[in-house]
Formats: sequence, structure tokens, C-alpha cells
Amino acid sequence: MYRMIVSLLGIFLSAGSFAAHHEEPEPMVAEVYDCTLNAGVTAGDVVALGSGDFASFVGKHELNMTTFLWEAVAVSPPYDEPDVRWVNYFPTWGDYFAADAAWREHGSKVDAKINKLMTCGRPDFAGFMQAGEPAPDALVKPLYIRVCQLKPGNTIANATAYRKAVNSTQNEQIGSTVGSYMFTPGFGNPGFDYGAMVTGAPEDMAKLMDHSRDGSTAKLLTAAGYTEPSSCSVDLHRSHMMVSQ
Repeated sequence: MYRMIVSLLGIFLSAGSFAAHHEEPEPMVAEVYDCTLNAGVTAGDVVALGSGDFASFVGKHELNMTTFLWEAVAVSPPYDEPDVRWVNYFPTWGDYFAADAAWREHGSKVDAKINKLMTCGRPDFAGFMQAGEPAPDALVKPLYIRVCQLKPGNTIANATAYRKAVNSTQNEQIGSTVGSYMFTPGFGNPGFDYGAMVTGAPEDMAKLMDHSRDGSTAKLLTAAGYTEPSSCSVDLHRSHMMVSQ
């Protein structure tokens, strides 16, 4: 994913999940690899390996993690070079280090298969938290990220409140639920203040994006007294679920 991520270091991450409509999940750890597909390889080939051999490895070693492949659709510079981003989520740092140890000791065969498909750099890490409703389960979902810089006088708390208001407004408009999350930059990820992620079922995301296109969402937010606290660029990906627990 972008060169993002581990949390504002005061958040440090503990157990959490993508669910829980009734309570706020704790932040998680996101590990993101920016990858270039090797000649003749498609994102579908990587997804097949991720949901096959890699998922079997995760299950065999009882690793507590969730994994997605983000396929770039329309991404702005300077984050436009990778073809795909391999994204691992861990409830805690303990879960991350357990997975890292298992991978280094037992993962060489699966790693070799991954390297035949794509070339990846070192991972970046991020804090990852829910900022509204959780995303529904689906094997493939449109996903967009707003890469944001806070305007003077604003804080991450302002941004979180705004993103929750956006999610509530969008879900009311479409009569369904899309998920809303935020990444906060950390190790190796300078250059932006946060990333705001929205993802959901294709039919719901189409409705949501049409409401953005015609300006109706912005009008509702303005009428409710909300002003975006940041300047953002917006990137579109196709998210493929590979490991889910």
C-alpha cells in the first residue's frame, strides 16, 4: 500500500476486529507491501496464491491475521508505481511478531512462489482504525483512499469525527452500509497525516460514488455543519480478500 503506516505512536494497537456495530474496535496493525507484477502475471494469479497456499500457511500455523490484495485502478503520484499492494492486518503487535517468526522459519516455499509472481519492497506499517461502520464481507470490493494533509488548526480527532459523519451520511443516502477506516502514518511513512478508506459491496459503492459525483453528499454534510478538515487526493483500488478470520 502507500508508504504509510503504524499509528500515532500513542495509540499502540491491541485486539480489535472489523465488526462490532455496537462498540468501537481497538486499532490494529497494518503491514503493507508495494509490489510490481512480474511479466505475464495478473492480480488474479496473486489472489489465487494468497487465498490458496498462503491462506493454508496461515491456517496451519494458527496465525491471527487478515490479508487483502489491493489492485491499483486509478492512483495519483507519488503512490502510483505499484501494480498491487499486499496488505496484512494484525490485531496486536504480538500477533505480528508471531506471524513474522513463523514466516521466517517455515515460509520459504510459499515465499518463493510469491516471488515468481511479483517483486515487492520492504513493508511499511500503519495504525488502522474503524471510523464509522465496518465493511461488509465480500471477496472483491471497490475501495478508495483519501490521502490527506490536515489544514491548519485541525487534528486527527477532527478528522476522525468528520470521517464518521461522512460514513453516516453516505450510508443513509444509499440505504445500506459501506465501511469507513483510517490509517495513521508511522514507520517509514512521512508526507501525509492520514489516509481515509471507504469500501463496500460494488453496488453500494456505485451508489455512493454517484452521490459524490452529483454533489449531494457534500451538500448534506455542509447543511449539517461539517467542513472537511484536510486537503486530500483520492485513489481507487480493487480489494481482493485472501485470508479472513
